[in-house]
Amino acid sequence: MAEDEVKRALIVFNYAERLKAGLIIAWDLLEALGEIREEAELIGAEKVLVAYFNALISEANIAANASKAEGFRRIAARIEEAVECVKRRDVSTAQRPVAEAISMATTQGDWAAHKLAEKNLV
Repeated sequence: MAEDEVKRALIVFNYAERLKAGLIIAWDLLEALGEIREEAELIGAEKVLVAYFNALISEANIAANASKAEGFRRIAARIEEAVECVKRRDVSTAQRPVAEAISMATTQGDWAAHKLAEKNLV
């Protein structure tokens, strides 16, 4: 494996793990949002969750730029779908693209971990 491929695998692995952790937190926040019944609390919680999702979208785009792995752009697109669902107050539908994004981040990380394992780096 070329040195450039090792560097790329390290970058992909790092971002994939960070995004996966952030997406799992987002899943938990979505579940909490679904339990809120008070209108004023719901409005505030939605704003905070959308801001959190936007931060994850930024992170996914940075990952795509840093690693040249287009899978991160697909992750960002799924998060954008979740944002639209939250804005419509359709929390249960928002869970699907978040779950897909978690799976995609896992796949990116698995590829990178395999490449790094070939060099005994993980």
